[in-house]
Amino acid sequence: MPYQLVYLPKSGNKNYWTIDHSFTHKMKNHCFWDDSAQLIADLPTLKAQYPTIFNNRRDDRFYLYDEDDKPVANVMEMMIAPTADTFQTTGQPSVIPIIAHGSKEYYAIRADIDKQQYYYDSSKGKNGSFVTPGAGEIRFWKRQELDKAIATAQNLCRNKNFLKKLPGLTPKNLIVVNIRTNESVWSAQSMEAEDANQTSPTDELLARVKAQLGEHFDWSDRGEILNDQGEQLKMPTVDLEHYSAPQVFAALCYVIEALNQRATVNSLLDVYDQFILQDYLHTVELTDAHQLDSAAFIESLQKMRQERRKVKDLSVLLNAIGDNIDQTTILKQLLGHQSLHNQYHYRNHQLGDQLLKMIDSPDVEGEED
Repeated sequence: MPYQLVYLPKSGNKNYWTIDHSFTHKMKNHCFWDDSAQLIADLPTLKAQYPTIFNNRRDDRFYLYDEDDKPVANVMEMMIAPTADTFQTTGQPSVIPIIAHGSKEYYAIRADIDKQQYYYDSSKGKNGSFVTPGAGEIRFWKRQELDKAIATAQNLCRNKNFLKKLPGLTPKNLIVVNIRTNESVWSAQSMEAEDANQTSPTDELLARVKAQLGEHFDWSDRGEILNDQGEQLKMPTVDLEHYSAPQVFAALCYVIEALNQRATVNSLLDVYDQFILQDYLHTVELTDAHQLDSAAFIESLQKMRQERRKVKDLSVLLNAIGDNIDQTTILKQLLGHQSLHNQYHYRNHQLGDQLLKMIDSPDVEGEED
C-alpha cells in the first residue's frame, strides 16, 4: 500500500510532502512510499537535507496517510512500534500512545505514582492535567525551551488545586525528563534546594512570565482560538436607506456650492439694510400721514421684510458654516482618498507584479488563435 507523509498542525490543515521537496495543501504532486518502514527511515534524511522546512515542525505532528488520504498512524508511534501491522486505519490520526525518541531533544513533565507514569497535558482544563500515554496530547518542550518546562513544573508544584486532580500526586512526584535519554533534568527536590536559597519574588514572577510569554512568542506553536471569554456582539444600527453615501455626498456638494454664494448673499443683505429699508423709513419720516396710502405701504413693507428675512437666514447659515469648515481641505482629502477611486493601485510594485500574474485575464470574444 502506498503511503504519504503528512504534517498536521493544530489548525488541522493537512500539509503533504511533495516530489518537489516541500509541503503543500494542494492535492497534487504528493510523494508516495511503497513501504511505511522506508518512509520512517527516510524522514531523518529529509530533515537533514531540508532543515529550513522542517525546523519549526514538531515531530509528534507527522502522520502517515494512505493513498486514499486516510490517516494510518502517527510517525513517532511507528518509531517504537514492533511492526507496522499493529496499526489500523481510523477516522482521525491517533494520539501519541507512548513517549517516542524523536530526532530533536524534547522535554516533558512526568509524575511517577505507584509504578505508573503520567505525563503533563496542557490542553485539558484551565491548568492542564496529567494523562497516561495514549490518553491525551503530551506537552513537549524543545531543547531551547527547557527553562519554560522547568518553570511550568515549578508552578504545578505550588498549585494545590492542580495537585488534587490526580490521586497520590505530590510535588515530590514531579520531574522534567529528557525524552530521548529518559533522564531527569529537574525534580521537586532541586526546587526545594532553590527555595532554600531564598529565591526572590521577582525571580518567581519572572519564571511565570517566561513560561507564559515564551509560548506566546513561539510562532511554531501558536495555540488555538478559544471562545470562552467573548461577549455578545452588539451591532450598531444605521439606517443606510436614510443616510447613504451618495446622499451625504450630494448634500456636501450642495453646501459647498451654496458657500460660493456667501459673498453675494451678504452683499444683498447690506442692500436691504442700507438702502431699501432706509427708503421706507425716510418715506414715513418725510410724508404726512394723511397723504400716505397706509394699506399699500404696509403691504409693500411686509413683502420687503419677508424677502429680507429669507436673505438674512441664508446669510446666517452660510456664515456659520463657512467660518467653521475648510472646504478646500475637505475636497482635497476626498480627492486623494484611495478607497473612493474605482481603480486600486498596488502599493508595492514587486508584489503587485506577482499578484497580477495570479489573476486570469478574461477571454476576448472573436480572438483568433
